[in-house]
Amino acid sequence: MQRHSAFFPVIVRPTLSMAMLGLVFLVSAPSARAQIPDEFTNLKFLPEDISRDSLLTVMRDFSFALGVRCQYCHVGGDGRSFEGVEFHKDDDPNKRKARFMLNMVADLNAQILPSIPDRDDPPVRMECKSCHRGLARPLLLKQQMRLIVDEFGSDSAAAWYRDMRERNPTGGSYDWGEWETNVLAERLDRDGQTADAIAMYMLNAEFNPNSVSIQGSVAGLFLQQGDTTSAIERYERILEIRPGHRGATERLAALRP
Repeated sequence: MQRHSAFFPVIVRPTLSMAMLGLVFLVSAPSARAQIPDEFTNLKFLPEDISRDSLLTVMRDFSFALGVRCQYCHVGGDGRSFEGVEFHKDDDPNKRKARFMLNMVADLNAQILPSIPDRDDPPVRMECKSCHRGLARPLLLKQQMRLIVDEFGSDSAAAWYRDMRERNPTGGSYDWGEWETNVLAERLDRDGQTADAIAMYMLNAEFNPNSVSIQGSVAGLFLQQGDTTSAIERYERILEIRPGHRGATERLAALRP
């Protein structure tokens, strides 16, 4: 069994669901307002004369978009309330990154996107959530899984996948469709990580049991490894899914004694 106990505290625990994040705001809203200052300093992106309510709305949108609390960027305090938080300080690199990203999005909406030929009307405008989808680091599923495979192994990646898919099946943070994981497996095989590629295909088959494509791809990898028995099982599975499938029938005829 490959390691994943050490991995889960890093990847899973900091991730808040949107329902949980909303609950945090509902529960703590009155006390939070009392702890947030009435006047703001060191505003470099937002207008200096922005109203308190408007600023809180903007900050709440950031929290929902990234799935984080305000202390993700602001320093001080105990991490649970706003008491002691020093909102004006730029000590946390996440705050500096946030300003850079806000300016980038503003430039996209004001300069880059308007230059698109035959742009739709009304035009699409970028927001933080356009990319982040409730994630502090907006990695695609195949990107996040590849990081886990490379550092902790395919067992850990599979365990993370099952946990996240169960906890957030429709939240939009990740693409749980068949092809996202297929692409991950293809890239692993291309990079010589065939055993990991097989593991990812087999994981994908758990959630897409009637996919002929997955079965055919993993059968080819088993053959690549010289595992004829496992390849035959995959081709037989194709015939269960789609009786009379020509390609599987021909491959079985060639592989069976």
